[in-house]
Amino acid sequence: MILFRLLGRIFLLISFAVVALGVLVWLAGHDVTKSAGELWYTLEPESLNLSQAIVQRYLHPLIWEVLAVPLLMHPFWEAIVLSFIVLLVLGSGIVFFARRGRRQRSSERS
Repeated sequence: MILFRLLGRIFLLISFAVVALGVLVWLAGHDVTKSAGELWYTLEPESLNLSQAIVQRYLHPLIWEVLAVPLLMHPFWEAIVLSFIVLLVLGSGIVFFARRGRRQRSSERS
């Protein structure tokens, strides 16, 4: 269960890092109403192409087509908020269920 709590906390840290990235891009003066893919391509086109290649080759092509492309078509600020919410719920859920499992095991021992 320690592993699940750690994994949940990592997701929570990533969610806050996503928000920090969004704020930094906004403070740098970039137009956050552009689509996320367009803004990413403007800032770092090589990493966008590399990300696509890694996801499609080593994970699964449908992950890129079903999850990444629709997210990249949203405005940047909306993509950041959606990513934050998903990662926050996922991380909180993992931490919650890891703690719940630990409590149940300790109450069974008593």
